[in-house]
Amino acid sequence: MNPGVPVAYLQLKKQPRRLVMALVGIVVSSLGILCQMGFEDSLFRSATRLFQELDADLVVISPQYQFMVLPAAFSERRLYQATSVPGVESFASVRLGVAPFKNPVTRINRTVYVVGVGRRPRVFADPDWERKGRALDAPDAVIFDRRSRPEFGPIADLFQTTGLVRGEIGQHAIRIVSLFDMGASFSADGTVIVSDDGFSRLFPHRTPGLIDMGLIHLSPGADPARVLEQLRASLPDDVLVLSHEALNAREQQYWRGTTPAGFIFKVILILSLLVGCVSAYQILSSDIAENLPQYATLKAIGYPDSYFLRLTFEKAWLLSSLGYPLGFLLAEAIYLSATHLTLVPLVMTSARAVGVYAIVLAASSAAGLLAIHRLRRADLTELF
Repeated sequence: MNPGVPVAYLQLKKQPRRLVMALVGIVVSSLGILCQMGFEDSLFRSATRLFQELDADLVVISPQYQFMVLPAAFSERRLYQATSVPGVESFASVRLGVAPFKNPVTRINRTVYVVGVGRRPRVFADPDWERKGRALDAPDAVIFDRRSRPEFGPIADLFQTTGLVRGEIGQHAIRIVSLFDMGASFSADGTVIVSDDGFSRLFPHRTPGLIDMGLIHLSPGADPARVLEQLRASLPDDVLVLSHEALNAREQQYWRGTTPAGFIFKVILILSLLVGCVSAYQILSSDIAENLPQYATLKAIGYPDSYFLRLTFEKAWLLSSLGYPLGFLLAEAIYLSATHLTLVPLVMTSARAVGVYAIVLAASSAAGLLAIHRLRRADLTELF
């Protein structure tokens, strides 16, 4: 016999206050998991946003490289040596650094991320970025990320009004001659792109000829895996050769395993799941305890354990289906608010929405299994 959803619903609503508390637990659990996944995904995507725009089949970095704000320099000669390997067509160099950017309105300094592009072409995969980078005609010329945090000043508005914004980076006068769109990240509130000469001007202490990243472009038809192994065999061990995908994975792994962010996200996920499980268990266990005599009667006249198992699963499904939509709507509101406040985009994907519902339903079902365990092991003669 199938008890049907109405039986499960009627039993749940018998204690409205307890039902509301359980639903609040499901809402909090859903909200916590959705926010945890959203912020974690946003962190890791923003951490590699710049690297995703690089035009490279393979990437050369120093073995001492940690993450984008703490790179390590190596000699550009290694890139010239790389051209002797069959399959390597060309290369480009990138230098990375941070410097104080003076807000042109408030005159307050804020750290900006500086990307120095070499004279060779094919640094960025985005044609607009590449075109603007090639157009940097003077050491004081700068391209500014219009989606940087507002603490840098109304740069985009000033540029649209005047067509040129003058400012300072590291006490050096600069001209913002163009804008590009990338967005802030957890490691960089704002980003500028300068030429190789412009980078040397902003960082005079940096040794000429040392770069932070080399971009390797392969010949058409070349096998990336084969060229990668040949480069690793031919270049000295003071450089590390990676695929473009491996560089992104390395950057994300830094945030996942080295910084507190990865641990915090895991803790939030576990706590959110526990809240949902405990809330579901409390109402399902209390419901079973209150109805033990009735269940004993049904068992005595031949109802199998599977009947009560289905009934419990239907209650778990009802709890999840009633609580999850509200948690989802609250998470959407937080996504929009956080994106507006931090300028780091949080995107709700359909896969995440469905996946979190499945997680919440599975947690509620697991709580139901624990709750019904008492009934399955009960002695019928003791239930009356």
